[in-house]
Amino acid sequence: MQLRGRRLYFVVWGTSYAIWIFVALMTAISMHRLNLWFWKMPGGFWESLKLPLVNNLIYATLSPIVLLLALRYPINRATWKLRVPLYLGGAVTFAASHVALRMLVYPVMDSMTKQPFPVGWSLFMRLFLYNLPDDCFSVFLAVVVIAHTMHHYRESRSRELRASQLETRLAQAQLRALKSQLQPHFLFNTLHSISTLMLTNVTAADAMLVRLSELLRLSLDNNSVQETTLNREMQFVEVYLEIEKMRFGDRLQVRCEVDADTLDARVPHLLLQPLVENAIRHGASRRAEGGEVWITAARRHDELIIEVGDNGPGFSPQRDGAGKHGLGLNATRERLQVFYGNRQRLEIHSAPGRGTIVEVQIPWNTGAAAVMYELEAIHGLR
Repeated sequence: MQLRGRRLYFVVWGTSYAIWIFVALMTAISMHRLNLWFWKMPGGFWESLKLPLVNNLIYATLSPIVLLLALRYPINRATWKLRVPLYLGGAVTFAASHVALRMLVYPVMDSMTKQPFPVGWSLFMRLFLYNLPDDCFSVFLAVVVIAHTMHHYRESRSRELRASQLETRLAQAQLRALKSQLQPHFLFNTLHSISTLMLTNVTAADAMLVRLSELLRLSLDNNSVQETTLNREMQFVEVYLEIEKMRFGDRLQVRCEVDADTLDARVPHLLLQPLVENAIRHGASRRAEGGEVWITAARRHDELIIEVGDNGPGFSPQRDGAGKHGLGLNATRERLQVFYGNRQRLEIHSAPGRGTIVEVQIPWNTGAAAVMYELEAIHGLR
């Protein structure tokens, strides 16, 4: 931090000298051309440059001090009554310092005798009164305005950063809350399946308990994870499907068509399980002769397209689709909104007698970094 602070001071002073020397050169060029073309006065460029250069080098030395003090003690609503008098005193001190240094390093010549004025109080007061307006308004005030502009910009960026951090924490809290709803939800339904099977096939129920323990282990291993790969998500779903197959036997057929190049794609943890559970509960299990559930995944340009479908009875979205999706699907929809904002889409395609397909579109991402939460997504949940 100390090294960074020293670099900042060097940058401020270097910038100050560069700006003021540039101003001195522009002033000298204008004066030199004016003397040659308008006043017809002979003289070299150095003669036109000496006085502006001396003045501006003094300004370049004093300006960073004013800038840093103004940044440290800005004027605001709470402090303006105390700091405005201090700034007025600072302006007078700035002018006096400039005049004192100017008087010491560059002699003031008497235009009549061509001799330098003696350094003393009389010369100081004449130069001070002559330079006071320009020093206070053209230089000191300009530096103070620049400092306050920098201060307000820095404060604005700091507020935006704090707001962004708070929004991110809010999004993370919402994701944890939604995931905490999903975890006991599928656990309860799985235990219900085991309880049902215990009445007809104890051996199968015992095997189902083994699979449930594996499912719980996978769940606990990823308890604090919000994002995972599609490959790991498929492994989780496969264990869940094995449990459901023990319950339904040959009445449940599963088909997976997941492109190999999509397995490394990043997806929210517990994305597929609620969709598969809905496909079995509201779709495949409703067919007396048994049903089919399928999972597909493919990349389309910069999007990952996932479909979970069933050949169940389907439904009419206009009539009863709004209320039958349940906690799992609603929580999944909200999690996608928090994760990706308007860059995601979850659509349900269904019709009576034609089954149901849930299509999820999310941004393609294979990086190891967690998904960045978008502010617009958080506002969308409010």
